[in-house]
Amino acid sequence: MWTDTGPAADMPQLFERGGDLVSFAGGLPDLELLPLKELAEQMARLTRIGGRIALQYSTPHVARTLVPAIGDLMAREGGRAVAEHLVPTGGSQMGLLALGLGLAEPGETVLCQTPAYPGAAAAFRTAGLRLAGLPEDADGIDPQALRATVARLRAEGRRVRMLYCNPTFQNPTGATLSVERRHQLLDAARAAEVLVVEDNPYGLLGFDGHTVQTLQGLDPQNVVYLGTFSKVFAPGLRCGWIAAPAPVAERLRRTTEVMALSPSAFAQAALAAFHNRGGWDALLDAYRERYRERCALLADALGEELGTDGPWRWRRPDGGFYLWLRHTGGADTRNLALAAADQGVSFVPGGHFGLDGEYADALRLCFSNVPRKRIAEGAARLARALRDPSGGTERGAA
Repeated sequence: MWTDTGPAADMPQLFERGGDLVSFAGGLPDLELLPLKELAEQMARLTRIGGRIALQYSTPHVARTLVPAIGDLMAREGGRAVAEHLVPTGGSQMGLLALGLGLAEPGETVLCQTPAYPGAAAAFRTAGLRLAGLPEDADGIDPQALRATVARLRAEGRRVRMLYCNPTFQNPTGATLSVERRHQLLDAARAAEVLVVEDNPYGLLGFDGHTVQTLQGLDPQNVVYLGTFSKVFAPGLRCGWIAAPAPVAERLRRTTEVMALSPSAFAQAALAAFHNRGGWDALLDAYRERYRERCALLADALGEELGTDGPWRWRRPDGGFYLWLRHTGGADTRNLALAAADQGVSFVPGGHFGLDGEYADALRLCFSNVPRKRIAEGAARLARALRDPSGGTERGAA
């Protein structure tokens, strides 16, 4: 079982220490940065003046007032938002399931960049689809291997429907695909007649404000783009969108209408009002600064605790939420997660990001919502668990 707000539910030990636990597990934004007073006033005004509309059922379309807010976000990464091509969702997770249900038939295959966001794998499997990992090289997804993989699967009688990827500050690795490799990937997908699904929750969270052009911006006719306000605003509003070519958008609109009947008009109106009054700059800048600081604190602490020439290897990301560690000797991080819980720290074992249990020698650390004063202590606890899984005592001993 997977979850992105914490490790699997079959690991209750990770939560036994209660408030003393330093959690590097869940992919949570830091909502201390939200201007809550301003938001409360805006939502109260929205309820008072427009509540009878905002709290009513709506249609499966992105509200006209929200389109500029989405367009602003997408344009920062070279993307394009056309109102008729936008489909509202309750966040990217709903969008993933809608793609699986609306664009494919049970038994068809989705190619996945691996390690993969486990929520995507769960959504596609729930839709009855089969998954196949894509080979990578040092620069990310290998376009030549993509062509070869599609040819092999089709020779085996499998119908390859889509390619799923998270190319910017990827969950879980934090890696970003270069612009050159993006062009190569899109060319290979077009040649193979495979639709590309771009999941992009973190693209605007580069620590220095730098952005990379989205796949959707490069090839809007063969890319379905999943956007969400969960990481750049707040997940509690459960609001996102799909940007897709017109025929695909209509199919997805019908699917999402069956799934949810209608999006939240209130959430869309609240987000539109926030953008209209102040735009995204201040909040995005605050998030970037906060996450840059916490990433640096964690990476520096890991370097001090684990060293740079030991068995654990990691690369400091340029944005997003995550650090990805791998063990050169093939450690089982599922067992290490239990040892870490005994030390009062949690992470997500790498096996949760594989399609069939691979990456068991890796682990994901999320730094975005850890109090800065607890990061060094969390890294020290983690290092103790990774160096000595037994903790020097029998598990469960006082």
